[in-house]
Amino acid sequence: MRVNTTALITAITLMQASAAAHTHKISLTERSVTITSNNSFTINGKVSDEKGQPLPGVSVKVKGTAKGTVTDISGNYNINADNGDVLVFSFIGFVSQEIKIGQTTNYNIQLKEDPKALTEVVVTALNIKKEKKSLTYALQVVDGETLEKVKTPTAIGGLVGQVAGLDIQTTSSFFENPGILLRGQTPLIVIDGIPDPTADPYKINADDIESITVLKGAAGAALYGSIGINGAILYTTKRGKKGVTDVELNSSTMFQTSFLAAPKVQTQYGDGNNGVYSYQDGSGDGLEGGGWVWGPALNQKDPNTASGYLELPQFNSPYNPNVTYTYDLGNGTTATSHYKPLPWISRGANNVDNFFQTGVMSNTSVAVTTSGEKGSFRISAANNYQKGVEPNTSLNNSSFTIAGNYNLTPKLTLDGRISYNRQFSDNIPSTGYSQGSLLYNVALWLGADVDIRDLKNYWAPGETGLQQSYYNLSYYNNPYFLAYQQLNGYHSDKTFGNLSLNYQFSKELSLKLRSGFNANSVNEDEDYPYSLIGGNPDGNFSTSDATHFDITTDLILSYKHKFSDNFNLSALAGAASFFNEDKGLSASTDGLSIPGQYYLSNSINPITGSNYLDQRQINSLYADLDLEFYHFIYVSGTARRDQTSTLPLANNAFIYPSVGVSVVLSDAFKLPDVISYLKVRSTWAQVNSGAVSTTNPPNPYASINTYNNANKFNGVSSLSYPSSYDAPNLIPNTVQSWESGLALGLLKNRLNADVTYFRNLESNNFQNITPSQASGYSSLLVNANEFLNKGLEFVLNGTPIKTSNFSWTSGFNFSNNHTWIEKVTYDTYGPGYYSQYLKVGDRLDKLYVSEGQFSADGKLIVGANGYPLSALYSTPIGNTDPSWIYGWQNTFNYKNISLSISLDGRLGGLQYSTVNEKMAWGGTALSTVNQYRVAANAGKSTFIAPGEVVVSGNATYDSHGNLLTDTRTYAPNTTPVNYISYMESTGGNPYQNNYFYYSGTYLKLRTVSLTYTFSKKLLSKQKAFKSASVSLIGNNLLLFSKLPNADPDPGADSYETPSTRSIGFNFNLKF
Repeated sequence: MRVNTTALITAITLMQASAAAHTHKISLTERSVTITSNNSFTINGKVSDEKGQPLPGVSVKVKGTAKGTVTDISGNYNINADNGDVLVFSFIGFVSQEIKIGQTTNYNIQLKEDPKALTEVVVTALNIKKEKKSLTYALQVVDGETLEKVKTPTAIGGLVGQVAGLDIQTTSSFFENPGILLRGQTPLIVIDGIPDPTADPYKINADDIESITVLKGAAGAALYGSIGINGAILYTTKRGKKGVTDVELNSSTMFQTSFLAAPKVQTQYGDGNNGVYSYQDGSGDGLEGGGWVWGPALNQKDPNTASGYLELPQFNSPYNPNVTYTYDLGNGTTATSHYKPLPWISRGANNVDNFFQTGVMSNTSVAVTTSGEKGSFRISAANNYQKGVEPNTSLNNSSFTIAGNYNLTPKLTLDGRISYNRQFSDNIPSTGYSQGSLLYNVALWLGADVDIRDLKNYWAPGETGLQQSYYNLSYYNNPYFLAYQQLNGYHSDKTFGNLSLNYQFSKELSLKLRSGFNANSVNEDEDYPYSLIGGNPDGNFSTSDATHFDITTDLILSYKHKFSDNFNLSALAGAASFFNEDKGLSASTDGLSIPGQYYLSNSINPITGSNYLDQRQINSLYADLDLEFYHFIYVSGTARRDQTSTLPLANNAFIYPSVGVSVVLSDAFKLPDVISYLKVRSTWAQVNSGAVSTTNPPNPYASINTYNNANKFNGVSSLSYPSSYDAPNLIPNTVQSWESGLALGLLKNRLNADVTYFRNLESNNFQNITPSQASGYSSLLVNANEFLNKGLEFVLNGTPIKTSNFSWTSGFNFSNNHTWIEKVTYDTYGPGYYSQYLKVGDRLDKLYVSEGQFSADGKLIVGANGYPLSALYSTPIGNTDPSWIYGWQNTFNYKNISLSISLDGRLGGLQYSTVNEKMAWGGTALSTVNQYRVAANAGKSTFIAPGEVVVSGNATYDSHGNLLTDTRTYAPNTTPVNYISYMESTGGNPYQNNYFYYSGTYLKLRTVSLTYTFSKKLLSKQKAFKSASVSLIGNNLLLFSKLPNADPDPGADSYETPSTRSIGFNFNLKF
């Protein structure tokens, strides 16, 4: 059935649709009206395609002005213009041209289709450019301009929500790498065709990036061999443009002004335990309560004190060893102390806000681009300064790049780039649940009885450099002491680049020699001051130096030939060598002789040290073949042979093949006019990991059994043989990847969709099994098990509205992927069981928790003492991977104003929250303020755990926790317990909090930018600037989530720095 194109065209026109700029064939019809100079007249005419069909929605603009219109349903237009004005006609998929108004008022235009719009070229593996329609696998390209306005600490962070299947887990923690998962795995990073094993996201200047191409599966990255097993992210850097000399300044400054997600603590109760507190100085004086925040209620009235409030000895109380103070604990009992009691009131209601500061991120880059007849040249310099929200934290990240190309002869071309990056910070604060973490000491274990601003003088009086001052010296550190004395210095120098020579023997045959390298050196120093809780009381110092070097060299012979109008061939054959070396040296003191002097020779006892050296090499041969039949059938195949040093000689070489087909149905058949483009594709590839190792990067010595250092015997050094045996006949794990997809363009490619389904079978994985005791080993590493990873990706892009002055472009993507246990080789845990609980058919991310016992209908079983019974087996509660991840980008353009909005998020999946668990356990959670706590402080037991008690009978289980028989009968639990004791003994009552696993579902307003671009007419009045724009920008602005007190973005809550909003500005100038 034919589609009603007239109705569709009408709908487009009603939306005032138009399109991108292109050129046309012009026919002029003279009219009797003569245009007089400097007079404005109405110009009219009709626009049609090469077949004479009218084109509605064509953009007609007066160049250099805001005047414009669009053609109606019949292709007609009317516009006011002056004699000498230039009209620009443009429509998507057609070529555009400019015409100058002459002595007529009627211009009938015939537009030609733009062949370039039909032959989009993209960068693929090994930096090979191919027509997008010929590709048999999924990829997405993100333009570098996307990264230039709203800056994030890393360039890769700008891709959040942009690419289907790419999950970038960002964090607000200072100088931490974002998690990068492509279809659930860590992809290879490639810069200008050169693999970067270090994958440092901070070393690439975002303003140097021309585009980023994401090869989503093994098929797209098969030419990279084992290192491309998980797909690849390709950075293409900028070069000069022919005939153009530019100086470009791009600068942005953003302020982290407020928290998007941060712990919200209760402020009605202070430090202590069971409703009791008095400062404990470590010498036996006081009843501090073991570091809990289950102390007395704050702001209690007491008419018997001078202040009118309950008064207790506190950390800042005056101390007099000759005076004994008697005070009321608040529960009717009295105690004594040499510390003077002070009012027990809420001073620290805003400790989190008062401790953290406004962060700043400032990016400035300058680039000079020039070109001539024989080549082009670009030089850039950039500095990214970041001031953290934590006190005394800053980072300077500077880059310098030279890139260019030059035609040495008409046939020989030189292309290259060299980049230098320097990262320096005096202090990178610790995060996580540890005594050295700032958030640990600010939000979790600090009660509202303490105003954190009173802790800024972090040295005890008269003991500067020796003893910190804090409200609790048993378990916790003063946060300011940590920020200014426990320093983690970082300094790196990174140089990376490539150089290539390309010789063009003929239009069909060329030879390229390319070599690229990454050279990194990193120094890290850690200062541990005297009196640090959780460290050596005499202080410590440690230092480490690490270097990395890798070099990749390729020799590629390429051949293209058109055998006939219906058959084209493109092929290449190449050889490559990849060498990688990592080495390092570290040493640390054992105490410090002189406080505050951080160097190795200041050690009290002999220093300890270690060093390492890892080397590996891969030599490769590869080939790529692309066949085109009848301009719509494309067949491709690749093969690569890797010989790697990380495997035993007997099986150190592997071949990775791939084959695929793409059929452009819209080029083969006459389809309804509404369908502009239709392609189906399918591909298969096989790749393996290239090493017998479960680490990333792989341990090059994992297949070699070596001696280990052992204890000395009578002063003589000794060695021990490993207890685990790594079989020399192990082979790397293998991935077989299948992928199919469909690409669809509608309404002259006004709307485009792409859908991909993939299946990856992972075999020859690694498992430790228990061998016979006669072997002398406790474990044996073997190849075993199969896992099936599969998923779906959907991308939708379009321009719903486009007029002469206004346009709206939108892009939406969503994707998922999950891994199932497909096959179990050894019955270590029983037939079909991969572990004690996971079995064939289960998702690998199925989540089990070991908390309590439950009846057949899922109710908590409580013991006779009113407390839950200890777990016998783990219980499944869901899955950790999100069901879907998604992103939605929108850009609205009106004249010279542009508004861009980006949203993204996840649906489903469970995330564990350390913050919420520890706050409930420690007494700072908002939920701990209730009637049960009031009663517990008074010594009463009123909390009844919701659950049942076993009246009679018993239950039996198999070894996997599956219920076999159950004769139990139950009655409701009626035994009251002390609420505080219950919370402390159960770890914060996980049974009523889903074990502190929360839904990972969230929606985030990621970025907003409002840009004004100065018109060419305005800029023409001066000679300094070629173009100029200014933007108001925001990042991480709004969050809708079911996870309280933390941001679900990192994928797991592990006490990261609270998530912040960033607001600022950007300006871009070209000279």
